[in-house]
Amino acid sequence: MWTGTGRIDETYIDNERAARILCDTPLVPAPGQYLLAYALSEPDSPLAVPVFRAASHPRGFYAAKPLPVAWTPGTILSLRGPLGHGFHLPASARRVALVALGGNPARLFALLEPSLNQKAEITLLAESTPVGLPPAIEVLPLTALAETAPWADYMAIDAPRAALPNVQSLLASSGCPIDILVETPLPCGGIAECGVCAITCRNGVMLACKDGPVFNLKAIL
Repeated sequence: MWTGTGRIDETYIDNERAARILCDTPLVPAPGQYLLAYALSEPDSPLAVPVFRAASHPRGFYAAKPLPVAWTPGTILSLRGPLGHGFHLPASARRVALVALGGNPARLFALLEPSLNQKAEITLLAESTPVGLPPAIEVLPLTALAETAPWADYMAIDAPRAALPNVQSLLASSGCPIDILVETPLPCGGIAECGVCAITCRNGVMLACKDGPVFNLKAIL
């Protein structure tokens, strides 16, 4: 884990990328990992903000939405991370399904570049079609999940914590590895073990801030 500063270089409206953050390479989170950040101009802010990567950049990374609206270009951020466990895209995966159950696919977009680099077909299942997707990405509605699951040889899901019971059926319909990024508050970044991000799993309780926020679906259901 590293600490350092970053700078909001550019922000975006109506885009899955919320901002471009310039920072040192060791601070750049892997797909599914996160940083805890706060603006140095707001030292009294009660909680740091978890920041996820949406895409790579040579001098930092593109952050996934949402981010605080007060973070405008030029804002200097205090950063800590990368934190937690990210996605594990198999090198052999040639059919990748990205599933946005929470309505925001931005945190899954960090998997686009590595999937395309290994010449995988990619299908995104989401409530709507995001702007600016590469033309090679197929977009389907969430209602197509049952028929897509057997096709995939790797599946990455972004879902609210409350939706975990609803994805259990995927374990039976798809024999491929399934990772799930659980959407939950991550206020302490694993330092305080405050329990706000606790997830009840088949083997007990796990904390998304340090045991996740990406979990292997079979390990928790």
